[in-house]
Parts: sequence; C-alpha cells; structure tokens
Amino acid sequence: MSQTSATDGELRARAAAAHAAALAHLRQVQQPRGALAGEVVWNPMLVCQYVIACEVLQRPISADRRRHIRRSLELQVRPDGGWGMHPDSASWLFHTTLAYVALRLLDTPADDPLAQGALRWIRGHGGVVPIPTWGRIWLAMLGMYPWSGVQPILPEMWLLPEATPVHPRRLYNHMRLIYLGLSYVYGVRLQARPSPRLEQIQGELYPEGYARVPFARHRDEIAATDLHEAPGAGLRAAFAGMRTLEKLTPGLLRRRALERCREHILFEFHSTRYVCLSPVNGLLFTLALHHSDPRHPELERALHGLEYWVWEDEAEGMRICGARSDIWDTSFLLQALAEGPPLPLARTIARDAATWLAGAQLRGDIPDGARHYREPADGGWGFADEHHPWPVSDCTAEALEALLACAKDLSEGPGLPLARQLAAVRFILRRQNPDGGFGSYEPRRGSLILRSFNPAEIYGNCMLEYSYTECTASCVRGLAYARSQLGGALGPEVDDGIRRGVEFLLAAQAKNGAWAGFWGIHYTYGTFFTIPALLAAGLSPHHPAIVRALQWLLAAQRPDGGWGESFEGVIEDREVGLPPDEPSVATQTAWALLALLATRPADARSTRAIDRGISFLLARQGPDGAWPAERACGVFFNTAVLDYRLYRQVFPTWALARFLGREA
Repeated sequence: MSQTSATDGELRARAAAAHAAALAHLRQVQQPRGALAGEVVWNPMLVCQYVIACEVLQRPISADRRRHIRRSLELQVRPDGGWGMHPDSASWLFHTTLAYVALRLLDTPADDPLAQGALRWIRGHGGVVPIPTWGRIWLAMLGMYPWSGVQPILPEMWLLPEATPVHPRRLYNHMRLIYLGLSYVYGVRLQARPSPRLEQIQGELYPEGYARVPFARHRDEIAATDLHEAPGAGLRAAFAGMRTLEKLTPGLLRRRALERCREHILFEFHSTRYVCLSPVNGLLFTLALHHSDPRHPELERALHGLEYWVWEDEAEGMRICGARSDIWDTSFLLQALAEGPPLPLARTIARDAATWLAGAQLRGDIPDGARHYREPADGGWGFADEHHPWPVSDCTAEALEALLACAKDLSEGPGLPLARQLAAVRFILRRQNPDGGFGSYEPRRGSLILRSFNPAEIYGNCMLEYSYTECTASCVRGLAYARSQLGGALGPEVDDGIRRGVEFLLAAQAKNGAWAGFWGIHYTYGTFFTIPALLAAGLSPHHPAIVRALQWLLAAQRPDGGWGESFEGVIEDREVGLPPDEPSVATQTAWALLALLATRPADARSTRAIDRGISFLLARQGPDGAWPAERACGVFFNTAVLDYRLYRQVFPTWALARFLGREA
C-alpha cells in the first residue's frame, strides 16, 4: 500500500469515528418528539422590551425570572459596559439604553456595577437623545422620550386602497407586522402609568433635565454607533408630510385606522395560536390589545404566546430568541443522515426526526388569510415548528428533500403521501418572483423603489421580499430532487421554475466567483447553497460558473485548513476574512467542504483542500462529539448576526457524512 493510500485510509477512519461521535451527541440533544431544536442567539433587545412591556401592562415579574434576566445581561455585557447588536458586535446605544432601563425597572440600584457601567457608556457616547427610532418608541411608552420626537408611523396607512404602491401589505412580512404594531402604539401615544420610579430613571437618562432637552432639533439624528442606513431625502420629506397630515387628520379617521389595525392584530393572534410571526410583533400586539381593553379576554393567551420564544435556564438566564429553527435544523440533519454511513444510530435518529418533520407540514390554508395579506400556506413548512403557521419557501424545499431522501436512502420515517409532496411543490412555486429568484415567506409585492424608504435606521434590506440566493438555490435543488423522484407526476411548470431559478443564480454570481449570502456569512454560505443547486438542476461540474466558484473556495481556504469570513463582509457588501490570528470557523468550513464535495472532484488540489478541511473539523471536535462555541454565522437585514447553536453540530456532521459516503 502506498503512503498516500495509507494516509487516506487513516483520515477516513478518523472521520468515521468522528461522525459516529457526532451522531451520538446529536441523539442526546434530539428532543423526545424527534425534532432538533437549537437556540438562535441574538441580543438582549427582546428580553429588555419584555421587561418594559410588563411595566406598561402592570404585570409583575417573578423573582426567579428577574434573576434570570439579570444573569443574561451579565453574560452579554461588553467590557466597555454596553450591549451590542449581536454576539460579536461593539456596543450600541439602542441596546445599552434598553438594558439600562430594564435593569432599573427590575429594581437594580443605580449604583450597581452593571447599571453604572451602562449609564457611563450612554453618557460617554452623547446621551440618549440620538437613539434610533425603535428605541425612542420603547422609551416613549415609559414617558422617557416625547412622542413628538418619534418619526410618524401613521395607522391611517392601513386604510389606503390595497392597490396603492405604499400600502403596508407590500412590505416584507416581518416589517409589515412590526409596523402594524408600531402604528397602533404611535397612533394612541401609548404610555405607561407615571410613577416615581419612572421619573427617577428619566432623570438618570437626562441629567441636564428632561424638560430642557431640544428633542425636535435632533429628530433626524441617529447615534453613529448604531446607524446603518440613514433615512434619505425622500423619506425625510415623507416624514415631514406625514407630520403635517397628522395635524389635519380627523379623530374619526384615526379611530377607524386603529380599528383596522386591531382587526389585523387579532387575526395574527388567532391564526398563530398567539405566538405571532415573531416576538417583536408579539410584544407590540400584546400592548395594543391591553390598550384596547385592559380586561380583554384574550390578553392572557397573548402573554402566554410570548413564552414560545423564551429560553430560560440557570446557566444563561432568560433569553428571548428572534426566531426558532426546529424545522430548518432538522431538515439539514436528515439530509446529512441520508448521505452518510447507514449506521443503526443514524436510522434511529432519522426515524424519529422524519416522523416529526412529516407531521409539521401545513395542511390547508389559513382561514380568511387573503383578507389579511397572507399567501396560500397549504403544503409548506415553516422555519420554527409545527406550532408556527408561517411557512417559508426554502424551509419547504429543504424539508421536502429531506423526507424524500430519508425514505429513499434510509427507508426511515412515514414518508409523504403523493398529494402532500405535490402540495409542497405548489407551495414552493408560488414564491418565485418574476426575475426567476425565490422570496422567503412570500413573492415580492412592492416596487424596489421602496428600498429607498427604509425607516429602520439600524437594519438594511428589510423593506421588501427579495430574490435571495439561498432561497432560490434551496428551491431549485428541492424541485430538482422532487422531479427526480416523482417524474411524470409533476407538470411542466416545475421544469420552468427550475430553469428560471438557474438563470437567476447564474446572473447573481459575484465577480469573485462566489455567491453572496443574505441569511448567513457570507460568500461561503451563498456558495454552499448554490453549487449543489446548479448540479441538481443538471449543470456539469465543469460548467464555467461552478469552476469559478470552486476556484474561489480553494483560494479562500485558510492556513489552518478551515474557512472563515467576518460579519463585516455582509455589512460592507464585500469579502472580509477573519483576522489572521483567529482560527477558522467549523460551520463555515463545513459549508465550504459540502460545496467542494458536491462536485466529486478528482484533481489533486481539491483533494488536498478537502483533506485539510476534514482534518480541521476533526481537530476542533470535542471528546463528547460536539464542536465548541465559535463565531456566529447567521445573519438577517445586514446587521443582525445570529448564533444558530445547532449549526456547528449539524453542518460538520453533514460534511463528514458526505466525505464518507453511503458505502462507508
């Protein structure tokens, strides 16, 4: 046996042992219902807003929960005393102010080191006045910012004819529902009951005296620490016009607008069993419901719905995640199991996971959904779990492929009846945009001109559904896999959808040969999705676009054998690597390996790169089969970086599975 063969055999043996250990770890964290559910870690914004909401609602927080909230703030504070947008960011005024207010509302003394550090940071960075709009609103609800200093969010927008180019129905659904809640609280100038404690906190935030602050003069000013996308001249003119219109708005029209908002809010509560699209709009909707009737019979259910988003334990305290990813994570794991060695443990995990995933598919549309701007939902899967009826294009494509592959290659799970497979295909096709790309929850509804009117200064690319590289790649690959399994059961619209999706992906390739990600960091993520999609659609591994992408991946490999990009690349829309002295990221390394391995390369350079990448994953794996905490790799709206805690377990496991193959 040659030295090279011996080395290859040794690496494969080590990879097989690592794969088995990874499966053992994943089996330990698999839930009894079969799902894989990892926390999606973001920042303290939501838990602080929960504290503020409880103050407005006059709802006491238990001693244990107060202690847990403080614990989470202690773990997330930066060395400079502030809090940031995500686990790797610098401190922001928005999050630091909310954290300070939450601490004080929890009766943390002003001279407590945690509170002291926050207030010192706030004052050292110019004070509270230039806090972004979303922060102003939460402060205004406590009487700590004048509503006149908040840019107008008119509820009357919901009374516009639906054909109007600026009707809220045209917005991306998260923005649409957040601004539905914001327009209500702005429209009623919602404010908590005054109290000595609120007056004291107000005085601490404005040591020069609240009444002396020239808020109007700073209406358009946003803290440099927080600003991502400044309102343009057109948006500022629109704000000025809305302020004038509001002064002329009859009270009857305002009441009609608020009633329309309440109708949409109640629909969202009822159609989601009170968990809502996200905790952001859930908190705002709960406040609106309380304002409309403090004794509303559904208020308790609304409050209980917020618990769906809570992670709470002694180690890390109370966190509220911006998303749950049960279906997403489970779908990827099932695909990994279908590609890897058919070990008994793999079959056991797959059986339970597939049984749960098949039951999480939506059956039927949301009653009365069209009147509230919901797209048909039948056949889709969501991002979260079976209790969250907001289905998504790529989640549906990944779940469909996972279940079909699991039934074909592992003979595990209940399988999907043909009718449910076809419903999933129809659901995916409905999300395709005219440019051939796919949106996420919905196809794009509004003109791209609306991108220039983003009022959320701290986020970017949040106004509309776009055609996303990753969603398009998932949908193309899922449709192609379904076509390979179902053949004549699918109509010509599937072939057309795949063709148009491929055209979009080829046109979206960046100059460096990679594909930029929108929901993950960054070129590694987009390329991981796109190469397998193009191959599944029938392109040759020697297609020029795929060759260019592979060349980029090979050039991007780092000296330690792994891959790693910084979140700054998403913000700046360019390629930004990690600092040279920082190790590569296991998750991003797995993405790169999965893309390389999908082409089944035979050349020596690619083989060496793959072997080095696998060796990096083996070196990073712990004795318990898990990979340790690392840089966050998820992202949305440019600035909001997310740590999907299961990513660093699922994707390296998948890379090992693809490396080993079924024959192992």
